[in-house]
Amino acid sequence: MLVKYYKILPCVAFAGAMSLVVSYGSAMAATSNSRSEPALYSQLEAFHGHVCAGSIFGARLGLAAKEVLKASGGTGKFTARYYDLSCPVDGIQVAAGTTYGNKALSVQDRDEHRLVLTAQGNRRSVEARLTKKAEEMGLRSRDLGNKIKVLPANAPERAAFEREVEEIYTWLKSAPVDEVVSVTTLNSKKEKR
Repeated sequence: MLVKYYKILPCVAFAGAMSLVVSYGSAMAATSNSRSEPALYSQLEAFHGHVCAGSIFGARLGLAAKEVLKASGGTGKFTARYYDLSCPVDGIQVAAGTTYGNKALSVQDRDEHRLVLTAQGNRRSVEARLTKKAEEMGLRSRDLGNKIKVLPANAPERAAFEREVEEIYTWLKSAPVDEVVSVTTLNSKKEKR
C-alpha cells in the first residue's frame, strides 16, 4: 500500500506546486500595472515549459480581460472560456487565475483566439481578442521557429532568426495593450455565443 502513495505523491506534489505558481502569478499580476511584469512571464515559462508567442498571447489576453472586467464593475469569482486548445490556455491560467483546477476555465476547440471572461457575481462579461498585428507577429515567430529547427546550431542565419524571435517575444510582452489585445464588454445575449 505504501508503494502506491509513492507513485501518487509526485503527481500530487507537482499539481500543488503548479497551483501555487499560478496563484502567485495571479497575485503578482493583480498588484502590478506593468504590462511586462518579469515575474509573471518567468512563472508562465515555468508553468508552460518554454517561451512561445502563444503562451504570451494568453497572458496578455487574460490580463487585459481581467483589467477591463474589474473596471466595468465585474464582481465575484471570474470564469473563462477560451476557443482554442493551444498554448494561450496556459497564459490565461497564469494571468487571469482561471484554471482547470479551480474549475474556472473551459476550452472549446474552435480555432479562435478569443477569450470570454465572466464575473460570476453579476454576470458581466468581456471578450478579448488578439489584434491583427499580434496574430501576424505570432505567425512570424512560428515560421521562424520552424526555420531554426532545421538549421545547424552554428549557422549564421539561425542566430539572426533567434534574435528576431526574441524581439517578437519582447514586443508581445511589452507593447501597449491596445496594440496586442482588443477587449469589448459584452451584454448577456452576446455572451451566450
